[in-house]
Amino acid sequence: MKNRFAIAIPFIATAMVVAVAVYQSRTVEPTLGEDDFARLGEIVGYASKVLPVDETTKNVLPADTIVERRLYTAKDGSWHVVSLVIGGKSKSSIHRPELCLPSNGLAMSDPSTVDVDGISWRKLVLEGKDGNRAAFAYTFYNHAGFRTSSHLHRIFRDVWDRSIHGRIDRWAMLTVVSGSSGTHAVKRFLAELKGLVK
Repeated sequence: MKNRFAIAIPFIATAMVVAVAVYQSRTVEPTLGEDDFARLGEIVGYASKVLPVDETTKNVLPADTIVERRLYTAKDGSWHVVSLVIGGKSKSSIHRPELCLPSNGLAMSDPSTVDVDGISWRKLVLEGKDGNRAAFAYTFYNHAGFRTSSHLHRIFRDVWDRSIHGRIDRWAMLTVVSGSSGTHAVKRFLAELKGLVK
């Protein structure tokens, strides 16, 4: 009995793959969701200025990707650089930040997940070659209201929506680099960004 079942497994797996392939071949081209995300703006109690997006970033990302960056400075001198990346049709618009941070000469440590007012953020401590440390946090969300700090969950949700629902949800990645590496100070600022995450 066990041998029969073991022999049947490859056939069952093949049938499932063929069924999915046939289903996808008969579905229409997925439609791209609207760009209705909140943008980076002023935050009460912080001075802010728009930071330019470097040419390398513009050239690497697909043309329909939207990128915004701002520096927020509090009265006590603490600062936070916030980046908002809104993806387009291509899956390559957004990637896991841990992939590019080391190439910028930054060492990562103390990974954790923090919850701020019901929004999950992935937090790391970054250390530059000069020994300076800063906190780094990020979260993902789409225009359909799905939020996660897990890149893996984001990928699964994106594949599901593209394959089953026939739609490409625009995804946003919100990242924060804070001059203070302390969790309390970072969480206080992340709470200020809640309006950006729908």
